[in-house]
Amino acid sequence: MNKWLLAIVLMLLAALFWWRLDENALHAAIVDQTSRLSGSRMEAESARLNLMHGVGLRLDHVTFTSPGLSVQAGHVDVSIHLLPLLFGKVEMGTLDVHDAHVKLDGDALASLSVSFASLPFDRVHMNRATIDDAEGSPQLENIQLDVRNIGLNREALWEISARHGAYALQGHGQIAFRAGAVMSGFGKMKLKSIPASLLTSVAPAMLTEWFSRQNRRLTGGLTLDITRHQGWSLFGEIEAQDDVTVAGQEQEPMRLRGKISHPADGELVWHDSFIHLQDRAVIALDGHCLSGKCESRLDARNVPVGAWFKLLPQTTLLPWFDGNTRLTGMVRWHGDAWQASGSLGLTRLSYHHEQQQALGLPAMRLVASDLHGDRGGWTGQAQVSFPQFEGVIDLQAESAAGIRHRSHPGWQLKLASEKLADGVWQPLGNLLLSSLKQVPELSGSGALRAGIILHEEPKHSQLQIDLDAAQATVGYGEQQWLKPAGFAASCQATIGWQSLISQPDSIQMDNCTLDTTHLAHLEYAQTKKVDTLKLFELQLDLDHLNENHFILPAWLRLWHGSVEGNGSLVWQHETGALVDADGVWDLQQLGTAGWRLAGRVKAAGGVFSSDHLQVSGTPWQAELRGEFSAPARRGAIDVLDSSLDWQTLPPLPAEWMDLRLHGHIDKANLNLGGYQWQGISSDYQLSQGQLKLIHGQVPFASGLLQTDALVLEPGQDLLRIYGKIRGRDLLLEQMPWMGAWLQADLSGKMQANVELKGTLPVAGLGDWQHSNGDITIYSGTWLPHTVQQSKEVADAAPAAFKRLKLRFRIHEQDADLSGIDLTSHGKRYRGDALITADGAITGALRGSSALILSGKWPHPEWQPQP
Repeated sequence: MNKWLLAIVLMLLAALFWWRLDENALHAAIVDQTSRLSGSRMEAESARLNLMHGVGLRLDHVTFTSPGLSVQAGHVDVSIHLLPLLFGKVEMGTLDVHDAHVKLDGDALASLSVSFASLPFDRVHMNRATIDDAEGSPQLENIQLDVRNIGLNREALWEISARHGAYALQGHGQIAFRAGAVMSGFGKMKLKSIPASLLTSVAPAMLTEWFSRQNRRLTGGLTLDITRHQGWSLFGEIEAQDDVTVAGQEQEPMRLRGKISHPADGELVWHDSFIHLQDRAVIALDGHCLSGKCESRLDARNVPVGAWFKLLPQTTLLPWFDGNTRLTGMVRWHGDAWQASGSLGLTRLSYHHEQQQALGLPAMRLVASDLHGDRGGWTGQAQVSFPQFEGVIDLQAESAAGIRHRSHPGWQLKLASEKLADGVWQPLGNLLLSSLKQVPELSGSGALRAGIILHEEPKHSQLQIDLDAAQATVGYGEQQWLKPAGFAASCQATIGWQSLISQPDSIQMDNCTLDTTHLAHLEYAQTKKVDTLKLFELQLDLDHLNENHFILPAWLRLWHGSVEGNGSLVWQHETGALVDADGVWDLQQLGTAGWRLAGRVKAAGGVFSSDHLQVSGTPWQAELRGEFSAPARRGAIDVLDSSLDWQTLPPLPAEWMDLRLHGHIDKANLNLGGYQWQGISSDYQLSQGQLKLIHGQVPFASGLLQTDALVLEPGQDLLRIYGKIRGRDLLLEQMPWMGAWLQADLSGKMQANVELKGTLPVAGLGDWQHSNGDITIYSGTWLPHTVQQSKEVADAAPAAFKRLKLRFRIHEQDADLSGIDLTSHGKRYRGDALITADGAITGALRGSSALILSGKWPHPEWQPQP
């Protein structure tokens, strides 16, 4: 009977159990109980019974949301207590969460600690969980979390561990609940290379922004002490290591130690907190937050100056600094907005220019009275003083995002001082040069006034300078330039450059004065193709600057004279070829030691013109009138009242080879071939380095030389001549150089038509190949200087003649004299002769008697024919 009764009871229990195992009802019960938590919701794509380890339910693709928390799991196993289930009550045991991705906001732990006790589970176990940031990127992976003994009036125990790659996390503790409220608790955590940005998921909202900007990894130990609901304290020591390297080397870590307390909702307090940097550098912190409004005092000692430069934008071009700092200040913030004030002392300052030896800077103190900003940018005002030197600098700085009408990153720095000692402006000026990739070799003495605005952006930067150095001596480099004290020196300048290139691409100067030199306005701009320079009201007196012992740049020291005017120049960036020019310039003996210019020059559309331009120099002096197109390299220029010594003329520059000039030469004097040619008049053309004289003439030997076309081509130490020359009524006795050459006394009047093809100076007949012409001399004499002749020869030699006519032609190395027609003492002779390369003379004249020509040029001998 009892057996049957037991069997019936078991069958009834089995039927009841089977009836209670309705997976849809169980699923609904789990969702309902979980959703009773304030603001919570759980969803699953599917649910099915799981009897492998007792009664349970498997939920696939589960999503759970709660204020400050979001969980997405691959699947969840929920165990259900059997006995309550038989009586129709669903009581859950363990919640196993697999492959979950968790998102937390900064205040999630505080709210979860309260609601955790109300979970309808005795135990929660998470396996292979991942904490993601707001964008869904994993921050902490492979998390194992186990929370046991969950209940409204229990002491829950928790353990957590995570290990992935280089980082690891371990911790354990307990939380005591009474009526669901947190009464006490503790915990211990060990961190190894944990990303600081992960703390944005667990830190209070007031600190979230700071943690989100930290690119560091944390290692150390922390202890958590929970005193009551919302009240906790965290203390310990953590080492923070940069997650990036500089110049291939890891940065020294900073060490954080102290205590931070959360006594009540919205309140945070920290005291006895320190940040230890390298060596003896330490920053002491003492502050609090209340309802999101925070403030903290800072006392930093022995902090390297380079540590503070990490706060500046990455566009900053300043070199790396060495030195110590002492900072005392106060920082207040509320959300993104912040405000700061304080004093920063800097000592033992130095910097390195392109890895050279250290350059020192004076000790200074910076007092910031107003420094504030937000996510959009920052601005600040401060005053810099120097314990060892007179003078202060008023400083203003702001990020570009904080500058009106600017939205791109960058920053701007303004400095102004009415009086700076040389011990201040010299090293700070060299620091500015080094920042601009220039050699820091500024030197000098005496005080000056300076104002500087430096604006830097990722792609372009700009420097504005307002300078007055009248009482200072200012120099640069090894005698590269020098401005003596006691002379006016002031200017307002703006320089722009691409941030990765040190060469300026724009310059503007206003109201610049250097002694008696003045410039009202200058504009320079550089593009990929052309450079443009504009000058207004320029007055430059180079001689006066030299007299007052100014040392000018090397390229300008070669110049003398003065220039005044306005104008603009445009030239090609790569070749330097002039593209355009406009303006009016008055030149007063402007030039180098070899040549000077005086007169007014106008320019329009790249065409230079002058009605009177005086050119003076060692080989050439002239007055020029006309115009020249610089872009086309062509011009029409008349040369008036000029003189040229060809023997001292230097080789023509290579740039002259592409010049194309034409015009008229009037009253020109030329020293050429040992003779002073005076009164030359001719049209001319200059092309490809050749000078062509057209319809030219010059008085010569009481006669006249004329040409229709004569080409002069300068060469290395010689002059090539091509063309035809006509000689009219030339007196031989006025050509002593010809008598000296022929070693004879000459007289007579010569007519000549000559085609010249040769060079000067003359080395031999071969230099004049293919030269030819005809010569006629009337009423002439030829009396050799050294030839001793017999009376018979003397009687035969025509020392005096009525007319001598001949034709000559030079070919190869010989001179062929043909058509010789000589009339002397009533006798007429005809014949020809040949002068060979070695100067030997052979020939014959025939008439009433016959003469044989012999000898060696220039000493012909006349012999009667036997």
